[in-house]
Amino acid sequence: MTELDETLELLHREARTAPADLSAARARLLAELDAGDVVPLRPKRLRRFALPVAAAVAGVVAVTVVVVQQRPPAPAPGPAAAPPGGPVPTAAAPDVRLMSAVQVLTRAADLTVGVADQPVGPGQFRYVAEHTWVQRGVRTGDRTGYTYLWEQEVDRWIPADEHDLWQETRKILSTGKFLGGSVPRAQAPEPEVTNTDQGQWQGRCGDFFPKAKPAKKCGDAAGWDSPAFYAALPRDPAALYAKLQQLTKGRGSTPSSMFHFGIEILRAGQMPAQLRAQWYRALAKIPGITVLAASTNLDGRTGVALGLDDRHEIRQLIIDPVTGAFLGERTVAGAEPAEPWLEPGTELGASAITTAVVGRLGEVPPK
Repeated sequence: MTELDETLELLHREARTAPADLSAARARLLAELDAGDVVPLRPKRLRRFALPVAAAVAGVVAVTVVVVQQRPPAPAPGPAAAPPGGPVPTAAAPDVRLMSAVQVLTRAADLTVGVADQPVGPGQFRYVAEHTWVQRGVRTGDRTGYTYLWEQEVDRWIPADEHDLWQETRKILSTGKFLGGSVPRAQAPEPEVTNTDQGQWQGRCGDFFPKAKPAKKCGDAAGWDSPAFYAALPRDPAALYAKLQQLTKGRGSTPSSMFHFGIEILRAGQMPAQLRAQWYRALAKIPGITVLAASTNLDGRTGVALGLDDRHEIRQLIIDPVTGAFLGERTVAGAEPAEPWLEPGTELGASAITTAVVGRLGEVPPK
């Protein structure tokens, strides 16, 4: 099963570096957001994931949402020259209260165009670390079951040449956060930790499970864990929008499915900055996205939350309005959650991703 197949399956299964010091500008902007006229987040709400199972047959589903953070490059040597009479002023923050989601995405694209990725040289690896909360649901009937939220760490090392050896480690940190159920928690045993939930694997081309079917193809432009996927994408926003339509045609290319896929591909942590700028412009073409509010991710970084509410869940894309950086995303149960035992507004998951370049397989860079 490809990543596209897996993501489609998870989506409504049943129906479906900044300038030297921008802290002051960011603080002003976030204060305006908190006091401004942006569309407020509903108290306690998010998106649905339902399981197609027969009555009295239990099933398990995992949904992961992620926040992405790149380690900033080293500052340029030497202090910046200050003009007579005072320090260099920081970049002015936009008034997000007056901006639409399209304008926020367009500005993020403009800011991202000037970003340079840290290259991965021969013998080096791109390190992608996920600290994520994973939703695990158990169905016991048509409208009965329960849901837990698991905390997990996933580290991946991707070589400069994808044909070389990759490595991935997974670790479950906790399994006991109960989100709700048709039965009390005392009657809802935690889902079993499987042999693929944690452990360490190696494989060329990221083929960690060679016995899985269909077999993984090295350099497969259909999977967004492969550099070939990004190399094959067009660089024109209109063509990228058409690509999103193609990827989601199995779900009718609806705005919610396109927004979902757009975020999932961003959160893989492998999209080059120049392509990411055009990806923002493509996402801006999706109807129904609105500015929700300022949002805080797991690393304490704050930004503008753009969201699309399809009644079942609210998927949120979080962008730093000062730098254009993709900070991550989260999912909240909407007014009509897919699981009847979940309350509207329940946070269904969130996580942080850190990327860096390291010199050897298994190396973890200092935090």
